[in-house]
Amino acid sequence: MNSKLISISDLTLEEHIQTMLNTPFEGVLAIDTDCRIFFVNQFFLDFFQTTEKEMLGQDIRVFMPSCRLPETLGRGYSEWGDTLVAKGKEALVARFPIKKDGLVVGAMVKTIFPDMMVAKSIAEKLGSPVKVSPITTPIHLYTCMDLVGETESMLYVKKLARRASRTNSTILISGESGTGKEVVAQAIHTRSVRRDGPFISVNCGAIPTNLIEAELFGYVSGAFTGALRGGNPGKFELANGGTILLDEIGDMPLDVQVKLLRVLQEREVWRIGARAPITLDVRVIASTNRDLREMIRIGTFREDLYYRINILSINIPPLRQRKADLPDLVRFLLQRINARIGSHALGVTPDSMAEFMEYDWPGNVRELENILEQGVNWSEGELVSLKKVPNKPWDVHTNKKERENDEQPGYHNAMTEREKQLILDALAHNGGNRVHAATELGISRSALYRKLDKYQIK
Repeated sequence: MNSKLISISDLTLEEHIQTMLNTPFEGVLAIDTDCRIFFVNQFFLDFFQTTEKEMLGQDIRVFMPSCRLPETLGRGYSEWGDTLVAKGKEALVARFPIKKDGLVVGAMVKTIFPDMMVAKSIAEKLGSPVKVSPITTPIHLYTCMDLVGETESMLYVKKLARRASRTNSTILISGESGTGKEVVAQAIHTRSVRRDGPFISVNCGAIPTNLIEAELFGYVSGAFTGALRGGNPGKFELANGGTILLDEIGDMPLDVQVKLLRVLQEREVWRIGARAPITLDVRVIASTNRDLREMIRIGTFREDLYYRINILSINIPPLRQRKADLPDLVRFLLQRINARIGSHALGVTPDSMAEFMEYDWPGNVRELENILEQGVNWSEGELVSLKKVPNKPWDVHTNKKERENDEQPGYHNAMTEREKQLILDALAHNGGNRVHAATELGISRSALYRKLDKYQIK
């Protein structure tokens, strides 16, 4: 034989790395910030049944349409435990960002178990088998890294979320629609000891009143006309060992509130028609965009249930109160939109950002994501411009306000004159004493002083 043996010392550093990564037992694939593949080893070439020439330089989503490596580029942190499915094969993988000087310059996917049968076998030997779907990847849940914002109010929300994740106490998350209440709930779950358990979300306002009890608590066979043979578990049973989010709990009917209170007190659930309860180990998170205290006052929400769910309380501020977070939110949402629709937007134009800063965002983060996705679809380059977007929300809002003012031109003037007269009367009744006048009007002294300046009352 004339074959020549090559010493390790003869290899360059690049050849060393290529030799270590090109193992048949472990898959490695890396992309740049444009989601294009710049490295793939033989394992993944075999996995996708293709060649290096066909893969290098291609967008990763050509080979993996549901690939989440673009999310790793945006988030900048590692995630473990996804199932990669292609050509009838499965592999358990982890995703890592590639960083240089603190900046993300790429992302890498690496197999943890190249054969899912091995993964299942090991899990069984450890005594805690993992559930692996042969055709679907795990549902992605948000983490604390997805709570975007560095304003004081959002930093406080993050602090409360981290603290709440350390306990099993019930949580009430409040905030306007679209502020991200479910994102916070998921972040608490994924940081808690229940992270490996199920996360079940129930929109209490979306389920018909006559079905909500069956949806939440389940039923046995023959419990009512149309009941499935063998019965059906409720959402609480499905969440056993994990977390259940009762979204928009203020929309829950009073009779169901009574039964929910019992579940929270006894930690057990009765299926409709059952003869015995089922013991539960569920962490309950409730959320609402309504004023539950006012609902208690008018008799549409139970006071005892309110105190049961409001052990820990987190209030998410509306977007109009934290506009300094808009640049960070825009970057985060664009990354999510890019991953979802295959776009490559990097930011928005300066004039678009200026419009964002002027608008009050009544639909909060949900509305912001909507207008950004519209902008991505109407724009040509990497910077999103809103010039071509039809019916921008601030234009509609401005036109509506102008129409209302045209319809009632004297309304605001009349209200202004009425308020001014009330202040003058209160001052006259109290001999010009501002402290006593403020008390009579039911406002603070500082508020009265501002109104005196506003109306130029001496």
